[in-house]
Amino acid sequence: MMGCNVFILLKLLLISEFHSHCLCFSHQYYFVNINLTWTDAQAYCRENYTDLATIDNMEEMKRLTESVDTDYTGEAWIGLMKGTSWRWQWSSGEGDTGYTNWDTGATYNQNNGHCCVGMRDDGCWNNVNCSYQTQVGYFICYTAPTYEDRINVTWNFTFIDQHMNWFDAQSYCRYSYTDLATVRNKEDNDLIHKMVTNGTWVWIGLFQDTWEWSDLSNSSFRNWKIGQNDNENNTCALAQVTWPGTWDMTPCDEKHPFICYDDCLILVNRTMTWNETLNYCRTHYFDLASVHNEEIQQWVSRMAEKASTDQVWLGLRFSCSPNFWFWVSAENVSYQTWSPNNISSSNMCETTGAVQSGNPDYWVSLPDTEELSFMCSICPGNAQYLQNKNVENYKVASESHFACAFHSLYPSHDKLFFPNSK
Repeated sequence: MMGCNVFILLKLLLISEFHSHCLCFSHQYYFVNINLTWTDAQAYCRENYTDLATIDNMEEMKRLTESVDTDYTGEAWIGLMKGTSWRWQWSSGEGDTGYTNWDTGATYNQNNGHCCVGMRDDGCWNNVNCSYQTQVGYFICYTAPTYEDRINVTWNFTFIDQHMNWFDAQSYCRYSYTDLATVRNKEDNDLIHKMVTNGTWVWIGLFQDTWEWSDLSNSSFRNWKIGQNDNENNTCALAQVTWPGTWDMTPCDEKHPFICYDDCLILVNRTMTWNETLNYCRTHYFDLASVHNEEIQQWVSRMAEKASTDQVWLGLRFSCSPNFWFWVSAENVSYQTWSPNNISSSNMCETTGAVQSGNPDYWVSLPDTEELSFMCSICPGNAQYLQNKNVENYKVASESHFACAFHSLYPSHDKLFFPNSK
């Protein structure tokens, strides 16, 4: 038994080392210092990573600039290209919230590329030229709730008593708050409406464009430099690789370095039992998802909102003896966010963990026979890392030893966790 414990310790240390090279965010960015056209850069990223970079918010924009660890300080291609379909989008990057409050007769389908949205003193919306600035026009910023405050989903809106065009207002809000206000529902609209005095109006974060991401993401986040030349020839986007990472519109046939990304997690909207999902993730990706800190939990929560079931399987399982939860990646459960209503009892064998797909996004324990959507991890560069460290050979050689130690905890699941064990 001592030998088994030694092998377990070795494996945990090995996997911990591996995961230390594989911190999971929503996107992992990779700077490629090769001068290619946008189309060739896209092909390179799709062959070697996931795609050209998609950026969802200012936090990701900051991480993208930090991913460039060379002396290069110029611009690089990102995955944004001009399309043909005009869409209303939110500055915060959230895409379509499904709520609108257009004024009767508002020409909100003009499709002229210069339209942003102002809210009047009656709470209704009108499209306004984004460059417009007047002495009766103000703007509303918002501050997103912290993760600890996720149960209180009301955002903090702030009236800014300054006169700016939409672009300058956006920059101001991103510097001092989170962004220009996103109006998700009537409650948000009413809160902002109360801040607008008679005879005035305010900018909100809605704007119109045709730009599309290479990976078909619905992110509406934009970070353009002021005064972009939005003509028919400038149809691809370059990002400055130093903070604040503002973007330029430029012809796609120019040659520049570029930024690729890999996803760490993927939501699979197929319903399976927990055992089936474990096998599916290990066959098609890397493993069932593990959540080791608050940042990963935030990303998992955002992805889970798109699930087709009320809960989403994670790689979390309960050991009957000596009564503890563990991740199937063989890591301890140090970070936890269990629902206060989660049922805990002495008879929890065959119990597995899932995250709720709605608010609040806590973990819950469920029988492993339930059929749910699930989340797999796709750890960037894991194949190369394993090859470089010769981990795979070590893992295969030692698998039977790991299995004997886990057998005392999971006697009926040797084939589940270690399918090649004897």
